Amino acid sequence: MRLNDHASARIARCLGACAAWLVALADPAVADTDLFDNGRWAVVGATDPGPDPRDIAVAINGVPAGNFSELKLYFGFTGAGFPQVFSITGRGALRASLPPPGEFGGSFWLTRYWDCAIGLVPSLVITELNLRVEPNSPQVLIFEGAVSNLTSFGASDFRLKFPSPGFNEVKVEVSYTLVATRDFCVDSSRQSLEEGFQVARMTSSFIDSDEKMNDLIRYDTRLAACNGWGCYGTNGSVCGSLHNEDSELVCFDDKLTDPGLMLVHQSPYPRSTPTLKINFDQPKHKKLNPQGMSFFSDDPDVDNVDFWANWRAAKNSYKAGKKLGKFQFTMKVIPPDTVSCNAAACF
Repeated sequence: MRLNDHASARIARCLGACAAWLVALADPAVADTDLFDNGRWAVVGATDPGPDPRDIAVAINGVPAGNFSELKLYFGFTGAGFPQVFSITGRGALRASLPPPGEFGGSFWLTRYWDCAIGLVPSLVITELNLRVEPNSPQVLIFEGAVSNLTSFGASDFRLKFPSPGFNEVKVEVSYTLVATRDFCVDSSRQSLEEGFQVARMTSSFIDSDEKMNDLIRYDTRLAACNGWGCYGTNGSVCGSLHNEDSELVCFDDKLTDPGLMLVHQSPYPRSTPTLKINFDQPKHKKLNPQGMSFFSDDPDVDNVDFWANWRAAKNSYKAGKKLGKFQFTMKVIPPDTVSCNAAACF
C-alpha cells in the first residue's frame, strides 16, 4: 500500500517526536511538546535557541498547556508534506518560511521606542497566548494573549491571526492596543531621526553578496519628477542596497505613500530565504516614515540590518493608564524575486 505525502509526513513527524522523547530522557531541555493538531495546522511547544529566551504562558481553548519560549507552527501542503511555516518566540521575534525549497530568513518584531530618560526600550515580548481555531474555518489559526515591554506599556488584547498559508505567501495579521503602565516620555531627538517610536520592524543579515539573507530595502513615497515644462510630484518606489557597514538606510525625510515596507531578497542565491514585508493598517501609513540602520558584522548568524516604520504622531509623553493607540499590521514572507525602483533611498 502506498502512503500519500500527507500520511508519510505525519508518520515522519511521529517518528521524529519519538526520537525527541528518547533524547529528552537524557536532556529534558531539548524536548518539543505537541500542543495541537487538527490535520491542517500543528503547534509544537519548544525552547527558543536565541539569546535571552522568555517563556510564554500557553493555553489551548482556555486550558493551560504549559510555558514555552518558542511555538513552532506547521501546516500541511498538498504534495509538500507538513513543513514548519512559522516561529513565535517569547522574546518577540516572529519568523516565517515558505514551503520547501523556501527556508527561514529574517525576523519580524513588534513595537519599540526610545525613552527620553532610559534610552532604547526593547521590543514588546509575548507573555501569554491562548490558541483557538476560527469556528467557521479550521484552516485559520488564532492566538490571543498579552504583550509588554516590561517597563512602560503593554497590551492585553494582543492577537495573531494566521490565514491558511500558500506556496507563495505565509502571513500573520497582528493587532493590539497599547496602554501606558507608567508615566513615560519619548526621546524627541530620536524622533527627529525617525527612530523614536518604531511601530514594527524587520531584521536580517547582509555580510556580502555570497553571505546574505536579503539585499534591498523598498518602500513607496512622494518623488519629484521633472520634464521640459517643469517639475511635479508623483508617487514612486524607492530602493536601497544593503551594505555591511555602520550606516542609516534612508537618507531623506520620506513619508510612506503606500502601507507596504519590504526587506527584499532578489534571488534564491545563496539560500532561498524570503522577502519580508509589513503592511500597515494602524497607524495609517501617512503617519509613518521608513528608516533603518545597518551595522558592520563578520558573523552571518547575527542580524546586522534593522528596517522599521516610525510613527510621527506619537506624543512626547504619556500618563500611566492612558491609551497610546491601536496597532494593526500584516507581516508576510514571499518568494525571492527582483523588484523595480524609481529612486534611491540614499545617494
